[in-house]
Amino acid sequence: MITIVVAAILLAVAIPGFGNLILSNKLTTVTNEWVTAVNVARSEAIKRNAVVVICGESGDDSTTLSTGCDAQASWGEVRALNRSTSGDSVEVVRAPLMGDIPSGISVTGTKTLRFGGNGIGRQENQSAPDSDVLIADISAPDLSGDNHRCVRLITGTTLNTVSSDTCGN
Repeated sequence: MITIVVAAILLAVAIPGFGNLILSNKLTTVTNEWVTAVNVARSEAIKRNAVVVICGESGDDSTTLSTGCDAQASWGEVRALNRSTSGDSVEVVRAPLMGDIPSGISVTGTKTLRFGGNGIGRQENQSAPDSDVLIADISAPDLSGDNHRCVRLITGTTLNTVSSDTCGN
């Protein structure tokens, strides 16, 4: 009987900790998926020596590649332009990844990025890369501290992910 009571007390203490661990793992997984999509876009641009776009929630600059990128279903979709004599077509290199965001996770501030054949990324409608731009704020509001993962693109080539209480701009 004492063993059962001790086991019940240990479970009562451990279960909330497991909930936080699971939520933290979901946060890390979604962050890793976004970073992977950005890296795929960059490597495809270099491989193809052509412009490749990763769609974020932030835009649609009315070009063939990014038209429709502002639709939520397209977040994280990687697109490349195929030129041919019969006309240009858009190829989806990597399917959208943000359609199934796990419960308890919030993804905001995702930016549509263009990578040129040289592998340098910039925000759409900009001619040069920013020195430091927040491209995604992924958070788990139910976690107590360091519940945001701030993904930044530094000088158009380097991704930096930081755990923080808030991402800011």
